[in-house]
Amino acid sequence: MSALIEKLMPGDAEGDGSFGALRTKAQKVLMQYGFPHRKTENWKYMPLGLLEKRTFSDSAAHGSEVPTRPEFPVEAGLVHVHNGRLDIDSCRLPDGVSLTGMLPADIDVSTLDETGPADAFAWLNLARFEQGWKFRVEGRPELPLAIVTTCDENFDVAVHPRFCVELADGAALTLVESQSGEGAGLINGVLDLRLGSASSLTHVIERRFAETALIQRTTARVADAADYRAFVLDGGGRMTRQDLVAELVSPGATAGISGVATLTDRSLVDYHTAIEHRVGPTESHESFRILADDRAVGIFNGRIHIVPGADDSHSQMNTGNLLLSESARINIKPELEIHAEEVTASHGATIGQLDDDARFYLRSRGLSDEQATALLKYGFAAAVFDTMAPGALRDWLTARLKEHL
Repeated sequence: MSALIEKLMPGDAEGDGSFGALRTKAQKVLMQYGFPHRKTENWKYMPLGLLEKRTFSDSAAHGSEVPTRPEFPVEAGLVHVHNGRLDIDSCRLPDGVSLTGMLPADIDVSTLDETGPADAFAWLNLARFEQGWKFRVEGRPELPLAIVTTCDENFDVAVHPRFCVELADGAALTLVESQSGEGAGLINGVLDLRLGSASSLTHVIERRFAETALIQRTTARVADAADYRAFVLDGGGRMTRQDLVAELVSPGATAGISGVATLTDRSLVDYHTAIEHRVGPTESHESFRILADDRAVGIFNGRIHIVPGADDSHSQMNTGNLLLSESARINIKPELEIHAEEVTASHGATIGQLDDDARFYLRSRGLSDEQATALLKYGFAAAVFDTMAPGALRDWLTARLKEHL
């Protein structure tokens, strides 16, 4: 991967002095271990050679004129990130949410692997990000906060956006990431979520890319009696990688991850989730589904880790997947790593095809074969959103699911 290092790390890490030590450490790890390869277990399905074949323009030249701020279909505060840069002048924040520049103290690298290439892209983000932004949430804002990411067809650079969302004790927020793009660049993002005591965060991720490559690491650190809920709808892209980690660090912390990926054409989507039970009692649940058609490839690796002493922790994971063509591929790997005795943990994993009997039944009730197939696919995919609170945001998400299908 030396060629990829030359493309994505052209020269020494730069930036203001306050981040100098962190950037130097990141560059040292990258230069020592490089990027993942086929023998790196958690990256073995990712075609990183695709990035080697691309020519990325100078990132300093990607400041094209920012388009008009997009309108979000649900009433919400809105932050627009275009071609990797936040348009600070167009930000519209909900009451109770503030935005400031990120400081070195806002960056925690303790969970990153510095003994190998597994977290190379997170280190790359630290070495190359231009400006990090921190949202601070006080109280319980009525409106969601939407971070809308767009890329135009001329987007051909590697960008490294970095955000932190911090919830005060007792705060509550709905955070929406809506991402789409057309150009052949790379978005290598990091999002840190920190939930204070008795806080609550509903995190919605909705994305669909064409040729844009996306690699994103999201880490949620959940304090005592706090609750983190993630709902994911991924419409696919040429190369998408999402690492989603929930760390339950105090008694009473809970987390849930519910997601679906609907893949067509040559899409490749790779989701690696991890729920870390650091203490007990804590509780988590996870449900993830992939529908792969045409020549699409879907990967899901879900890990539940209960450390020694985290007694009275409870976790459940389930993944169900549909192969819709003979050329599509789905690779799944559920993992349970349990080092405590007084716990309950379970997982289930299936890969199958649409039920011909169910399709025949619907056709016998007057539906065409296309209608029956579409209805079965929608019913299978939409089930992951059953635990989401009813309202305009859920209606929008299910409407987007219909468009993806």
